[in-house]
Amino acid sequence: MHFKRPVFLLCLCLGLLTGQTAAARMLVIGTISDEPVKETRTFLPFARHLAAQLQDQGITGASVTIARDISEMSDLLRTGAVDIYIDSPLVSLAVRAECGSRLLARRWKKGIAQYQSVIFARQDSGIQALADLKGKVVAFEEPFSSSGYILPRLAIGDQIVPLAALPNLRAERPDSGTAYVFSGDDGNTLEWVLRGLVDAGAMSLRGLKMHAGGDFEDLSILLETNAIPRHVVSVSPDASAAFSQTLLAVLTGMDQSGPGRNVLQDFEGTTKFDAIPASTQELLDQFQAPVAILISGD
Repeated sequence: MHFKRPVFLLCLCLGLLTGQTAAARMLVIGTISDEPVKETRTFLPFARHLAAQLQDQGITGASVTIARDISEMSDLLRTGAVDIYIDSPLVSLAVRAECGSRLLARRWKKGIAQYQSVIFARQDSGIQALADLKGKVVAFEEPFSSSGYILPRLAIGDQIVPLAALPNLRAERPDSGTAYVFSGDDGNTLEWVLRGLVDAGAMSLRGLKMHAGGDFEDLSILLETNAIPRHVVSVSPDASAAFSQTLLAVLTGMDQSGPGRNVLQDFEGTTKFDAIPASTQELLDQFQAPVAILISGD
């Protein structure tokens, strides 16, 4: 009889420890990039800081996973291989359309909460409005660029029809419709416009001012889009309410402490995280369907 009680308590303790071990897991943060080594180095200190603040959620460490494209990130979130996904909002909406991930917070990347995109042309080009782009060529950055393609393309809507892709700058220009070509870089987009290799270009307004410098006064803005978040944080579709609420509290509290601010600064000059304003969330929800269609190529 004297041995039964200690044995029972020992078994109970072992059972509790086993349960804790089963619940313990690594926190995995991901993004989409074609530079996995660089992005992993950028994200890992931030991931480790979050993991240290989420120990009550069973988190024991952190790792970073870089996906090659939207489909791969969607699979990683759907299967729970990635817990937190950080990226530009329109690409994040495309991921949400595929896997049901949830937008959680807004990231003030390099001190910027939101941005607008513009379509621009040289003032001496004779192009003063979108209607003047018929038979012309527009340079976008790349297919998955929120500021350099998706946002301005959605803003154009049916104002320019048809809008057809060209394989390169040497391809034959359209007779009546408007064509577009990908430059691969905002700097290229501006250079192509200034040199007359294309008739118009698209990028964020801030990016245009930064790249153009003194040449900005020589440009005409044909279209300015609504403002959307610079970056957003998403969680996997199976993330619990408790985990999501705790994560949001940790994110929005980082700028309130010295160590948190240091981690933010090292994370590409992030100023802070905050909850996505209701009006901004409503705008993003309106973009959901057209973003999914545009990304799918339908």
